[in-house]
Amino acid sequence: MEVFRRLALTTEVAITSTNSTFLLAETGALYACGYNGFGSLGLGDTADRLTMQRVPLTESVRMVATSGISTLIVTVSGALYACGDNRYDQLGLGDGSNRSTLTRVPLEENAKMVVTSRGSTYVLTISGALYTCGANGFGQLGLGDSSNRSTLQRVPLEEKAKTVVAIGDCTYVITISGTLYACGYNEYGQLGLGDTQNRLTLQRVSLEEKAKTVVAIGDCTYVITISGALYACGYNGLGQLGLGDNKNRSTLQRVPLEERVKIIETGYYSTFVLTVNDALYACGYNGFGKLCIGDKQNRSTLIRVSLTESVKAIAAGDYFTFILGVSGALYACGNNYYGQLGLGDSSDRSTLQRVPVEAVKTVAIEAAGYSAFVTTDSGEVYACGQNKYGQLGLGDTRNRNSLTRVFFSDS
Repeated sequence: MEVFRRLALTTEVAITSTNSTFLLAETGALYACGYNGFGSLGLGDTADRLTMQRVPLTESVRMVATSGISTLIVTVSGALYACGDNRYDQLGLGDGSNRSTLTRVPLEENAKMVVTSRGSTYVLTISGALYTCGANGFGQLGLGDSSNRSTLQRVPLEEKAKTVVAIGDCTYVITISGTLYACGYNEYGQLGLGDTQNRLTLQRVSLEEKAKTVVAIGDCTYVITISGALYACGYNGLGQLGLGDNKNRSTLQRVPLEERVKIIETGYYSTFVLTVNDALYACGYNGFGKLCIGDKQNRSTLIRVSLTESVKAIAAGDYFTFILGVSGALYACGNNYYGQLGLGDSSDRSTLQRVPVEAVKTVAIEAAGYSAFVTTDSGEVYACGQNKYGQLGLGDTRNRNSLTRVFFSDS
């Protein structure tokens, strides 16, 4: 049995919106299950898997990024591999052919991180260089035009990149100096450039101080600065920017909050903010009671979420939410149609309810779906919720309304 370390959506676990699951063990072994229609599980065929299967690879894996139909991984040595759907040349292999096994991607230097979004691929190297390939209809690759690329191309950028974030057809880069750049689709002003025009090259975003973290989802953009201030821009139809109204913004606006922000987590037009004092706030869409504040009314300003202990982590999906306390207790609220809250039934909740599981270390959810995964301090993995393609790894396609232990196979 592999022992699982801390899970994070962009590294050790990838729960995708198209019903496939990847889990990365502390040893660097990669396991996968669920939907495999394009060979994205890397198992040599296109058959779905109902249990976790070891993905064949001679190197230890450092991180995995998946769109659900395309998968890219970075090994501990910095090598880049890809498999799955390649209709937009997003695998960076020089052609449009799908792959059902992980195939080495040509790259001039060692990769540090990889991000994939809607047919586009972004690779950050250890030297701070950024390379992109795949779909480029809105200029999101930052290469000065809207033509797709079948191999990784170096993106012009004067500074070394520290991190890259891609959502939909938008791209954001924070450099080592804390400068924020953006390009791609901009219909709602989400690039923060003062207008709604798309950009074909990375443009500097005006910000009063250095950027530390950028989070983007659903045509909304949020930036945490090094001082802990929170800024937001883009689509605001449900008040998710926390600015007190439903008006879109095309430049980054300071979100009113007296405390410094540590973490921001977003779901379907909803926003959760954790401060340095471990206070939890929420705003935006509140369908099914997913803001965990006792009703289903949307909020346009950040409102305090009541909890009896300090918060360690937040996992927000489209319609449901998990909160992990510092004690290892897990709480859930929101939509529960498939039993994804792990509470033993399918009734929605508008306030946080304790999930029957102890010593939780991490929680990860299928962002645009209805499945949830939990790891414990002892390294065990549990799952619940929707299981149409076997993505829970439990050996069948039955949904689960309580957390059920997941086992692994090296065969």
